[in-house]
Amino acid sequence: MKRYLPPSMLVQREGYFRTASRGLTLGAGLAVLWLILGSHALFFTACAVILYSVVLPIVMMRSIDAAGVSVLVKRQLVMMGKPDMVSVNLTGTGARSPLRYDITLCLPPYLVKKHERHAHPGLMVFFEANRRGEYQVGETIVTVQDPLGVFSLTRIFSSLQRVTVFPRLLSFPQLRIALTSPLDGQRVRYAPNVDTSQLTGTHPYDGEPMNRIHWKVSAHTGALYAKDFSPSASKTIVILLNLTLRHTPIFDTDAFEDYMCTVAGSVANYAGDAHLPFGLIVLGKEQLNSGYGTGSAHLVKCLSLLARAQSVIEPDPAKAVFLDYLQTRRFAIPPRSQLFLIQQEMTENEIGTLLRMRAQFSRLSIALFPQGSFRHYGEHKTPYFMQDYLQIERLRSAQKVLRDAGVDLSIIGLNDTLGVLSGV
Repeated sequence: MKRYLPPSMLVQREGYFRTASRGLTLGAGLAVLWLILGSHALFFTACAVILYSVVLPIVMMRSIDAAGVSVLVKRQLVMMGKPDMVSVNLTGTGARSPLRYDITLCLPPYLVKKHERHAHPGLMVFFEANRRGEYQVGETIVTVQDPLGVFSLTRIFSSLQRVTVFPRLLSFPQLRIALTSPLDGQRVRYAPNVDTSQLTGTHPYDGEPMNRIHWKVSAHTGALYAKDFSPSASKTIVILLNLTLRHTPIFDTDAFEDYMCTVAGSVANYAGDAHLPFGLIVLGKEQLNSGYGTGSAHLVKCLSLLARAQSVIEPDPAKAVFLDYLQTRRFAIPPRSQLFLIQQEMTENEIGTLLRMRAQFSRLSIALFPQGSFRHYGEHKTPYFMQDYLQIERLRSAQKVLRDAGVDLSIIGLNDTLGVLSGV
C-alpha cells in the first residue's frame, strides 16, 4: 500500500532537506580544500560536518514523528473578561534528548494572550476572552532544532479543546418578583425558598426567625440550632431574550448581543441565588430553550446558551416574534410564572396584547434598551445625549399606569445602569 504525505508535511520536509543539503555542500567544500591544501584539520572538519548533516536530519525526523501534544484547559466555561489558562505538554521526546524544542500555541480570535510560561517539556498560556462564543483551543506549532541551531523542522499538532465564553454577570440589589407561599399560594413578603414540610437537617443558629429553631436538638446540644429544609420556590422566572431586530440598527450588533446577554444572564444568576426555578428562552438567529430548573448546573446550561445567542433582522417589521412565541407555546410555559422580557423596542399595541395575556403570568417585567446598550456600574456617563423617539416617550408616560396593572416597564437608556430594574 502506498503512503502519501499531506502537502503541508511535504513542504516542511522539502525545506528541511534544503537546509541539510547546505551542510553537505559545506562538508564537500571542506573536503575539496583538504585535497588541495592537504590539511588534516580540514579533513576532520569536513568529515564532522558531513556526518552531522547526515545523522541529525534522521534523528530530528524520527523525533518529530514520535512527538505528540496534549492540551488541557483549566476552565472550559469562563466569563467574558475573566482570565483562563491552557497548558500544553509535549510527549514522546525523551528526557535526555539533545534536540531543542519550541512550542507555540495558536489562539483563535477574541482570545487574547496575556502572558505565557515555559516549563519543560510544555507551555502554559494565560489568556482572556473579550467576546462571547464557543472556541476551539489546542492548535500547536512544534519546532525542533539541532543542538547547534543549524537545522529546524516544524510541524502543526491539533488537540482541540472547547472553551465556552459566556457574558459578564452583574448584580442586582433586588428584583421585583411577586412571591407566593409554596403551601397555600398566598402572597408573602419574603421569599420562603424552602419547603417547610421537608426537613433535611440542622445547622447552628445564625439569626433565622424563631420558628426555624429546632428546639429538641437545641435542648440536647445546649446550643441553638436551626432547621434545614429542602429548597423550594413558589415562582418560576421565565427569561425571554428577544434578539430579533426590526430594522438595521445604528449600533454594533455584536455589542448589542453582548449587552442583552449580560442582562439575561444576570437575571438568571439572581434567580439561581434566590433558589427560584427559572428558564431561558432566546429568540434570534436560532431559537434556544434551556427548560426550567434550579441549581448551578441549570445556570451553566443557560449561560452556555447565551454564549451561542445571535441577533437577526426580521424581514417583516410589523411581525412581533415574541408574541407569536408566547401564543403558540403558552401551554409549555409554567402557569402563574413571572415573565422577564428583554428586547430593544416595543409598540403600544404589543403591550396591549401582553396585557390581554396577563392572566397567564403572575407578573410581567419588560426591559427595553432603545439604544442597544446601557452603562455598567462604575462607568462614566457618555458626554452626549440621545433623545427618545416618539414611541419611547409615549411608553415612558404610561409606566405608572402599567405598574398598577402588574406590568413593570423599564426603559434603560445609554447612560442608565441595570439598577433601573431594581428601582434604583
